[in-house]
Amino acid sequence: MKGFFVTCTRGRERKSAAETIDLLEEYAAKLYPNLEAEIAAESEADGDAPPADGGDIEDEIARELAEMKSSPKQKPFRYLQTTIDCLLYIKCHRKIDPEKLVQFIFADLSETKQRKTRFTGRLIPVKVTTTSKLDAIVKGARQVAQELLADDAEPTTFALVVNIRYCDDLKRDDVIPAVAAPLDVKHKVDLKNARYTLVIEVFKSMAAIGLVENYNALRRLNLQTLFDEPSAQKPAEAASPNTVD
Repeated sequence: MKGFFVTCTRGRERKSAAETIDLLEEYAAKLYPNLEAEIAAESEADGDAPPADGGDIEDEIARELAEMKSSPKQKPFRYLQTTIDCLLYIKCHRKIDPEKLVQFIFADLSETKQRKTRFTGRLIPVKVTTTSKLDAIVKGARQVAQELLADDAEPTTFALVVNIRYCDDLKRDDVIPAVAAPLDVKHKVDLKNARYTLVIEVFKSMAAIGLVENYNALRRLNLQTLFDEPSAQKPAEAASPNTVD
């Protein structure tokens, strides 16, 4: 399952979900002009009824694993509850590339300086959603970073961002070396100006993994601080007590 990991103002989760989906739909319409028609055609052919928004993310993943094959959905984006304050997950249709869409959004917002959200903080693209077991995270990270791990990949710079929330069985110091090991073979770590940043967001029993280009230059994909002056102090992010960032 792929989509977007979102942080938001405490108590404004549903409002953040609504404004984030509006933002995603606006830019998806520009990036994928025929998307809604294609989804509608697929849904009609498949005979699926649209699922209700607001379902639990673990139930959604369990359902997909049980079905083995996800059927087309009528909506390009769906809000799934994480049951954690300040955190959202928005699932996207399989035709959408979340990394490409986020880059498209932030490139435009950086240029226009037009603020379009009030309650949403970070908007992280997620290519793989898996369990919070270390072996599953390592496997998912290799899948997300497969282009960087290809034999013909050009050497570049990379960094890791690992945040762990409400998951006492997993330690950041175990995740980082295990995920970084295959990347270290060809690429160089750069914590300040990495070209590629592998973001791993762990919450309870789930892990969301995405690859972001120019992560720091894009203000860590934070819609609240994107418009701040470069010298402005970074405000604290909304996060749960055992977040590691």
